Amino acid sequence: MTASATRAVMDALNEPGDPQTLFVGGCVRNQLLERPVADIDLATTYKPDDVILKLHRAGIHYVPTGIAHGTITAVVEGQTFEITTLRTDLETDGRHATVAFTGDWVKDAERRDFTMNTLLADDSGHIYDPLGRGIADLRAGRVMFVGNPAERIAEDYLRILRFFRFHALYGQGEPDYDALEACKEAASNIIYLSRERVTQEMTKILSVNDPTETLMLMFDNNVALEFRSRNFQRHLFSHFCNIQAEYGAIDVMGRLVMLADMDYDRAGMLLHLSGAQSKRVRDLVLMVRDTRSLNEKTLRKLLYGHDKPNVLQLLMLFMTRDGETPEYRKLFEILKTMDPPKFPLTGRDVLELGVMAGPGLGQLLSEVEEWWIAQDFVPERAACLQRLQQSVQVLGSR
Repeated sequence: MTASATRAVMDALNEPGDPQTLFVGGCVRNQLLERPVADIDLATTYKPDDVILKLHRAGIHYVPTGIAHGTITAVVEGQTFEITTLRTDLETDGRHATVAFTGDWVKDAERRDFTMNTLLADDSGHIYDPLGRGIADLRAGRVMFVGNPAERIAEDYLRILRFFRFHALYGQGEPDYDALEACKEAASNIIYLSRERVTQEMTKILSVNDPTETLMLMFDNNVALEFRSRNFQRHLFSHFCNIQAEYGAIDVMGRLVMLADMDYDRAGMLLHLSGAQSKRVRDLVLMVRDTRSLNEKTLRKLLYGHDKPNVLQLLMLFMTRDGETPEYRKLFEILKTMDPPKFPLTGRDVLELGVMAGPGLGQLLSEVEEWWIAQDFVPERAACLQRLQQSVQVLGSR
């Protein structure tokens, strides 16, 4: 609240002594729980055009990211602030909503998903609870829909997945029965959501320290059943997640590989993956299939041909299968500081020995590289050059 970027936005939008713009949702919720605040969202009584005018007068850059729904994004010092005009839903279809702007804080709160997300705060730190139960539910770890759960879900089917995510992050004890029943009844409608939206929510669920209990809750209520393979082993998956958390190596792609039964095609069907993520998943699956044991030598070889995060996930998978042995713990410490070996020769070195450019050049370089790898990456540049010269001489004598 006192950061210069935040002050600039709030000062631009609020008149002295008349706070028409308040902090809302996640930033208030997390601050009350003393958890990190990632995004700062603001709610305002000002219409979008007025917000734009105020930001313009203050010299603040803005982007009309969702102006039809009343959202303007301000950018100050590289930080973004989503500013949304108070609104009510006129019409919804489970994916999209037609809205009308309002000046009523309670009506705006009544259209939100969970009571803990209705909390507001002014820039002096005063908390406002427009529905009168947001603070109590937050403190008690109750993830409660605003009003009737079935009605809230019918407005946006993504709220089914959001319910389980919020329960994983903030819930204490058993989840709300009515909410679970509503999620179960509406679960078949998830197919109408875009893969991108589903992926975003599932990725967040899979990012908690151990999402196993939440996944089981989802499976038991007919939600995201495609993530439960025939060979899904609850305790093994939980053990893997806990090892990741213990070693500071939480990685959704590693968890996805386990959920997909080491099948990279299936992993791509579960989540909408980027090209880089697809490559990572495929690479990790192939490493698992091709690696029989791990020691310092094989670790170095793997690190030469694969990304370090994937090699780390492979080690976590071995720990899950074989136990956290002293040997594996030692390999983890080695891997933390180990850099990928760097082959000391290039194509220029071959050219300088009089070899013409072409397939033969690459073959010579590959032969020396294979020899260097077989020597556990120990030979330095001089020894590699000598080996290259010998190979060139053999080629010239044929």
